[in-house]
Amino acid sequence: MDKKTIAVSLPHDETNQYQRLILDDARRAAQKAGFEVDSYFCKGQVTTQIRHIYECIHGEASRRTCAIIAMPVTDNSLNRVAADALRAGLGWICLHREMDCLDDLRREFPSLPVSAVGPDQREIGRIQGRQFRALLPRGGRLLYVQGNATTSSARNRLEGMKEQIAGSGIEASVLDGNWNTEDAERTVTGWLRMVMSGSSSLDLAGCQNDEMAVGARTALDSVAAYLKRRDLESVMVTGCNGLVDFGQRLVNEGKMVATIIVPSTGAAAVELIAAARERKPVPPSRMLPSISYPDEATLAARARKNH
Repeated sequence: MDKKTIAVSLPHDETNQYQRLILDDARRAAQKAGFEVDSYFCKGQVTTQIRHIYECIHGEASRRTCAIIAMPVTDNSLNRVAADALRAGLGWICLHREMDCLDDLRREFPSLPVSAVGPDQREIGRIQGRQFRALLPRGGRLLYVQGNATTSSARNRLEGMKEQIAGSGIEASVLDGNWNTEDAERTVTGWLRMVMSGSSSLDLAGCQNDEMAVGARTALDSVAAYLKRRDLESVMVTGCNGLVDFGQRLVNEGKMVATIIVPSTGAAAVELIAAARERKPVPPSRMLPSISYPDEATLAARARKNH
């Protein structure tokens, strides 16, 4: 690993605030460790992500790239690419997704860093479930907006959430918001216009990230006006990621009732590459903890006061 540049490949674009945080943290950690960072956003396109990474493996960027940190657009979409990167002598760190090939690649390339870094996605879902139970102590109607059903992060969060609300009297409907504000707003708007046109009620919209929570809030307010259902304006909204100047700010301003602070994985991934350069052992995975904002006891106390 004599080369000095780490390529960071992320699945959305620069407008995604959490992925910008990952990149910023990676750059700070890289500067501290004596690396540079090349960044690539692929706007949700698997083929674009593959093309960018192959440029780092075989193209002009290959002359400076020592390792790749990638958050795949979907699970296992980069399995062959990872193998090719390691054959070319590059390290490989996967963020937030599942790649079935990593154990085999670790055995095949024991001298190179091969690892996965991410939050405990199922525990994030459990935290959301506990938030929902705290906010709806008597049960109620939940609209749950997941990111993208093809990704393990969305599926694991959904499973963890369902585990926690079992037996609570909370009835959940699940929509796919594709991790972004625009798709979430469109999907939630369509669902609300169809389901809320009569006398059905909704108590809470829980979203797997804060961007989708913004879309859900916009949809609730617009459909409230369209259907003349003022009750929809008071539906609670929760999110996830909890950046200080975004998710936490929206909670503090009363636009969401809760979020989850998910740590950035950028610095942790760079630290694994730096450890490998110093011939220190690299663990097969590193899982980072997340926390409720506000904490669950505070949510429960507010719910008791409101009821």
